[in-house]
Amino acid sequence: MRTIGIDIDKTKAIFFALEQAADGTIHNITGKTKTITLKDETDQQSVLDFLRESHAYLGSIQAGKIAIKARQTKGKFSASPLSFKLEALLQTYADSPIRLIAPATVNAFFKKNEFPVTPDHNYQEDAARIAFYLLHA
Repeated sequence: MRTIGIDIDKTKAIFFALEQAADGTIHNITGKTKTITLKDETDQQSVLDFLRESHAYLGSIQAGKIAIKARQTKGKFSASPLSFKLEALLQTYADSPIRLIAPATVNAFFKKNEFPVTPDHNYQEDAARIAFYLLHA
């Protein structure tokens, strides 16, 4: 089983991919692409580049499950409108369903389960936790 966890931070999508082998071992298969940035949200070519690059990455991993960390839509800590644009572009990927996972769901899971994965970089922590959660969801 292959999974991809995605965290959206301002103008970039952060990826972390895991594969669980038949014997239960878990491998980081993220590869070189760890983030994809939307350089200019007002430029159509930049939006199309983000779309193509992110969909190519998702296709290269061939994950059975993909999820994006959900963000608040209302209130004091609501996410930026641009992050929802990135989310929508990622959700147009047609080869696999993409779920939104609430941070509270992931946190509850890790209160009862260990997190045995070490991300390559600290900024990948949330995406890695989502990818690991998907292996068990």
